[in-house]
Amino acid sequence: MSLDNHLLLRAIRKEPVERTPVWIMRQAGRYLPEYIKLKNQVGGFMNLIKNPELACEITLQPLERFNLDSAIIFSDILVITELFGIELEFIEKVGPVLSKTLRTEDDLKKINTDFDFEKVDYVYKTAKLLKTELNNKVPLIGFIGSPWTVATYIIEGNSTKNFSKVLNILKNDKIFLKSLLDTITKASINHLERQIKSGVDVTMIFDTWGGLLEGDLYEEFSLQYINAIHSSLKSYKKPMIYYIRNPYTKLVNIQKLDVDVVGIDSSITISEFNKGTGDKFCVQGNLDVEILKLSNNKIEEEVIKILSNINNTTGHIFNLGTGITPDIDPAKLKTLIDVLAKVSPRYTIK
Repeated sequence: MSLDNHLLLRAIRKEPVERTPVWIMRQAGRYLPEYIKLKNQVGGFMNLIKNPELACEITLQPLERFNLDSAIIFSDILVITELFGIELEFIEKVGPVLSKTLRTEDDLKKINTDFDFEKVDYVYKTAKLLKTELNNKVPLIGFIGSPWTVATYIIEGNSTKNFSKVLNILKNDKIFLKSLLDTITKASINHLERQIKSGVDVTMIFDTWGGLLEGDLYEEFSLQYINAIHSSLKSYKKPMIYYIRNPYTKLVNIQKLDVDVVGIDSSITISEFNKGTGDKFCVQGNLDVEILKLSNNKIEEEVIKILSNINNTTGHIFNLGTGITPDIDPAKLKTLIDVLAKVSPRYTIK
């Protein structure tokens, strides 16, 4: 069975659809009791993503519960740091912690850039298992972090709220920063290409911290690297999704992106985004995750608000504005998906 006519892929191409396709960032994982049970059994997040059979099982868990229009490999944007000889650990209530940082040219010179992709081969094995299990029922998304976003973690060493070290380097050592971004881009292209060769149907780049950059700095230190990745992989003809938070102040810059879909958070309406970017992209988003803590009627009201805001244009994939959080009741996500299936046919161009 071919995926060419699948709802999600038609939406990406901005073709008419009978209903709005939906998938959810972080749909596999931390809010599902079956995931929590498995995680507790094997002793943590990294043990799950490094086991292709378990990562495959977790990827499929939300599809067994909900009528979703895509699967996304259960992995993390920071596995790529292992190619740099940096060990990655996830600590409960802390987040990712890297075993070392790179903050100078001397640090970078110590890195062997003849990357050993066997270190992250578990991602590709997971993708191959998923392609078999999914049997082309829905597209499979493979992903990376943007070079800028990955660089923020490599420089800071962990999750941070103030980004003081990376912003200091942005101000005072642009030459090193560009060298680091070039190196991450090289690794990212290869990592995403291997995911494509392992069977993914759609690619995605998470630029979680792209919102830290404005105007020319955004173009110089994030956007150009996204376009370089897209250009390198264009021949595979796999659509590319790009996700960014707080896009409002850089819509003119975002218009220069060479991607098929832009995922946005709830800080801007989809119609505002489309107007500011010249209706160039299919748009993914953008329900505030906090809405899923409210009544079913309120969820329906907010879904309708988003759909009516788009004003009967093609090219929309429904998603949250951020990843789903651990405190969300899975029943509320089911409500969202059921409501969307019920009401979206009124707002789609067939």
